[in-house]
Amino acid sequence: GGNPDDYAEIRIPDNMFIWATMNSADQGVFPMDTAFKRRWDFTYLGIDDSDKDIRGKYVTIGSKEKQRIEWNELRMAINEFLADEKINEDKQLGPYFISRNIVVPSDGGSEINSERFCHVFKHKVLMYLFDDAARQKRGRLFEGSKKGQTRYSKICEAFDEQGIGIFHADIQNRVKVWGLKL
Repeated sequence: GGNPDDYAEIRIPDNMFIWATMNSADQGVFPMDTAFKRRWDFTYLGIDDSDKDIRGKYVTIGSKEKQRIEWNELRMAINEFLADEKINEDKQLGPYFISRNIVVPSDGGSEINSERFCHVFKHKVLMYLFDDAARQKRGRLFEGSKKGQTRYSKICEAFDEQGIGIFHADIQNRVKVWGLKL
């Protein structure tokens, strides 16, 4: 409220800081990115710098080929594959590409809710890999998919059944499949 002329200046107290993050992979942010870099200080955070909270967190995936895997290990295996395929680091998966409240169990345990994880994995991770990060490498990335590699819907169906079996053998070989709880 009030008269706009009464507010000609905005002042920020010396003890107030504004923290923001920006992903250089987002389309169309280059001009903004350049402007920000001229005006503020930056700290680079590596792709694996904050993964300690998700280490040792397991999820069971696949209906026909049940697998208990560590999310962080799968994420890092996908990133290694992308790097081997010459896909830039800013297109890789950070520790919380899937929201922290999904991959870090609220009870402090090590078991991730499988239903929530698989839903988000299909509709966020697989879609991102299919449509963006690995668009030119779909056939190789999803070469294990028994339903095909060229249609997103078929890759999702294959993931429901095969779990990490949908991926290239290099990814599968980098992920340890743990024994299932009975």
